Amino acid sequence: MSYLALDLWDKRVGIAFSREWISLPLKIVERTKIIQELKKIIQEKNTKIIIVGLPYDLYNTDTKQLEKTQKFIKKLKNIFSEIKIIGFDERFTSFEAENIQKELWIKEKYKDDIAAFLILESYLHLKK
Repeated sequence: MSYLALDLWDKRVGIAFSREWISLPLKIVERTKIIQELKKIIQEKNTKIIIVGLPYDLYNTDTKQLEKTQKFIKKLKNIFSEIKIIGFDERFTSFEAENIQKELWIKEKYKDDIAAFLILESYLHLKK
């Protein structure tokens, strides 16, 4: 089964991909182009499930970004009705992604695809 994970921000979306329990950061897409890009990726990768990171804060309280993400999940469910869309707690993934970049000396400016990878790995680990 093929999975995608999304790390959603206002300007960019990090995407990770998994098949057969092997996950990889896939790409970073401008937020305005995410639906078109998802249509392509879903078809290419025969995706059945999309995990969207839910940006809870440290105390589980709702944030403005969480509300935006939940609205986006509803939009995805309407557009991709044949795909299972799951919201998943993404706390600390951006922090972890930044640490990974530093450890591996990755000089890229953005870490969103690595954060999406961490969301996907966490989801798959809990699913086992």
